[in-house]
Amino acid sequence: MAEENHHNVLATSDNDEKKIIRREIERKRRKQMSILCSSLRSSLPFELIKGKRSVSEHIGEAANYVQFMKQKIDALQIKRDRLKQMVNLSLVETGIESSDHSSVLVKCVNINLIPGGVEIALCSGFEENNSRLSDLMEILLQEGCDVVSYVSTKVNGRIFHTIKSEVEELKRLDLARLQHKLDHAILLSG
Repeated sequence: MAEENHHNVLATSDNDEKKIIRREIERKRRKQMSILCSSLRSSLPFELIKGKRSVSEHIGEAANYVQFMKQKIDALQIKRDRLKQMVNLSLVETGIESSDHSSVLVKCVNINLIPGGVEIALCSGFEENNSRLSDLMEILLQEGCDVVSYVSTKVNGRIFHTIKSEVEELKRLDLARLQHKLDHAILLSG
């Protein structure tokens, strides 16, 4: 009988030890889930989690946000593909060889608002004919920009231009249209 009691005590202690181990594993799992949910919450825009309290609400918002971002990425990929097609068509129309293609693709235009006007920074690629500069100036004038300064710098064979212009009515200046026109002009230059 004593042996049977000893066996029961061992079995009970084994069960208690298993329960303790399971409880510890569950505690670690809950802690890890809490850390992961906190990380998920911090990755979401504040507007999506504002006022939400439960983890399930946060996970639901995260799922919606992932779907939204996926749609946005798909739309941007379509837009990128269209722009690539436009560039390729422009290259074909202007008779630029595909070997010259790499020097054309490095061209870029950045427009920054400054007090009273805009500053346009152009990277017009490698050694090239600057005869298109007058076209760029004409575009600026058409858009209501009065050029007040121009600086051209050559670095490692690449030419960088900085044009500062004043704009009488800055609110009326359509930056997107100006960006498009300058992008198109710089792309076709060379």
